[in-house]
Amino acid sequence: MLNIYGINTIESFKIPTRLNGPRSNFAEQLSITKADELLQTTRQHAKWQMIRQNDPTKAVKIARLILERHAFIEGRAPTDETGRKQFDRLTDRLKSKGIYLYKSHQFKNPIFEMCNAGRIRNKPESNPINNAPDVKDNAMVQNIRYRFRNKDCLEFLADLLEENGIAYYGKNGVADTLIVKARNEGKNLNVYLTGEGLTRKLSSNPVTVQIKKGGGDSFEDIWNRIIPHIQKGTILSFSSQSFGHTGIVDRVGNRWAYFNSSGTPGKPETYKVLAEDLKLEIRSWFQRAKRQKTFLNITVGAIDPNLAARFNTASLKTQRPPGGDIDLLALHRVDQRDDIAG
Repeated sequence: MLNIYGINTIESFKIPTRLNGPRSNFAEQLSITKADELLQTTRQHAKWQMIRQNDPTKAVKIARLILERHAFIEGRAPTDETGRKQFDRLTDRLKSKGIYLYKSHQFKNPIFEMCNAGRIRNKPESNPINNAPDVKDNAMVQNIRYRFRNKDCLEFLADLLEENGIAYYGKNGVADTLIVKARNEGKNLNVYLTGEGLTRKLSSNPVTVQIKKGGGDSFEDIWNRIIPHIQKGTILSFSSQSFGHTGIVDRVGNRWAYFNSSGTPGKPETYKVLAEDLKLEIRSWFQRAKRQKTFLNITVGAIDPNLAARFNTASLKTQRPPGGDIDLLALHRVDQRDDIAG
């Protein structure tokens, strides 16, 4: 039986893009914190702590390698043989710096699954909606892709907030309050810096559909439980034991679309915004969780203007119906049709 909970508490790891100025220091510290959390369950944690204490510069470099390597375990990195070799190269580089982790062939449950003709698969296939005839040259898709190039999935959402007058970065911004919350609860500082954490902070009615490990839920049951909570501007996030992702829902042509930024972690230049068919995207993550025999949480929630008001940097620039939720993509919407239900 599929359960619905008020909000998800399972968090995922995202790699911050290199930034300049104060955000650069924030990103480096976040990388260190995330790497520390990943290494806590390994025999390398004590050695890692010594490196952090004695050589902070080296620790930053190691943290970046750890997070780039972990992207393969999350399933957010290349899926071919080149990707597997890159995973092993990263593992070798960590070994040269004193951190010993498994190579691709040493996992009890392989993170790279061999398919026909020796090909490798470790993440869902992309489900592009922007190649459909009615949206291929959609001005909104092209505008967003250009405006938010080289941003990872969380940075994409963060920059949409900033663009609409809701402070994510800086003192007393959304990220700062999430870090303070984690510190007050004695947790790792990055634990709430996710799509789920952002949704919890800004949505008055977040909902998480939880698919248990080994559960017998059908995809249509999951879809039917999610769709009543979907509207323009809904934040939708996936998280599980070893992967996570976040994005925002909109209408493109005659269907629901999932706007998200994807690329190779640690390589900002590879990130670009995709507009994917929402139902197919959810199905892909559902199938991946089944294949990996793990749980999957899908969290949805729209931004409540009253909750967002405390983070206003100026008057909200978004458009919304009276009494409605904030639509972060309103500034980019161009001649969209709403005549067909999802």
